[in-house]
Amino acid sequence: MELRAWCAALCAGIMGLVGCGDSSGQNQSGGAGASGPGSGGTAGGGQGQGGDIFGGQGGDPFGGQGGDPFGNGNGGANGGTGSSGSNTMGCEHVDVVFALDNSQSMDEEKEEMRDVVFPAFARALLQIGGIKDFRAAVLDACPRPANFHTRGAAGECSFQSQKPWMDSSSSEIEREFQCAADLYAEDVECSGDSDDEQPASAVAASLEPPFSTGDNEGFLRDDALLVVVAITDEDEQPVPAQRPQEIHDRLVAAKGEAKNVVFLGIGGREDCDGVYGSADEADNLQRLVDTFAADDRGFFWDLCAGRLEDGLTNALTAIEEACTEFVPTVN
Repeated sequence: MELRAWCAALCAGIMGLVGCGDSSGQNQSGGAGASGPGSGGTAGGGQGQGGDIFGGQGGDPFGGQGGDPFGNGNGGANGGTGSSGSNTMGCEHVDVVFALDNSQSMDEEKEEMRDVVFPAFARALLQIGGIKDFRAAVLDACPRPANFHTRGAAGECSFQSQKPWMDSSSSEIEREFQCAADLYAEDVECSGDSDDEQPASAVAASLEPPFSTGDNEGFLRDDALLVVVAITDEDEQPVPAQRPQEIHDRLVAAKGEAKNVVFLGIGGREDCDGVYGSADEADNLQRLVDTFAADDRGFFWDLCAGRLEDGLTNALTAIEEACTEFVPTVN
């Protein structure tokens, strides 16, 4: 898919953060539509459920279109129909943490994130007129240490924020995304024998002492939605061992409210040789997603299907609803 087409679609989808609807559906690439206030056409010209978060796209994220940012339905471009949806202001701030498995088997995925997904995601976020700002931090899947990355393989990223995270005010946000995604992990203590494949655990550790009171201090904001993106081609393998519910509880504790956290897990739905090479079944990661799905805050994308950009696009459904129901933390 051309970057221009992907970016345009994601830009349109993520605008739902400020126009949150209330209907729901299911979305996989070429399947039923993503959650949203309406219905749209599938890639084959039929009618898909849900549509995009304006009430438009169904099936393929780039198929039928319906609905505008104000909730007015339009005919789907490939045969679907759009219906009306609500438009209410949601959250105004978003804090995003990406954790990537940095093992050698992840080279294809890391290249896609660095060269396609991260830059396009940055451009899409900059198109949002209804939120005041966003922050984005990156770390590898080893929690020792769980400090946010401020350098890539080629050297220091020199974030304009002068913090260990990127800020939407940066005039070089795309370059910063690309630098941080090209992971530098020479300073980690994990051995590489499975214990460096615990992205969700690494995020939890980054938001807890001593890291949340050390180098990462100040990242989490009381009035911001927390979005966690965990990516691995094996499985979540915490060291020491933890149940998925325990990792869920650690992430929620950082925000104080389960509805204020959106979790996107990207891994193999089963053992496969996929678009990005082989992947193991990510059973623990899928069960962790399920703990967030109870509050409609969890989303899993099958790495075997490829198209990482679609995984982020479809996760916007959960982000949209979370923004609608966001409850600022009261200290």
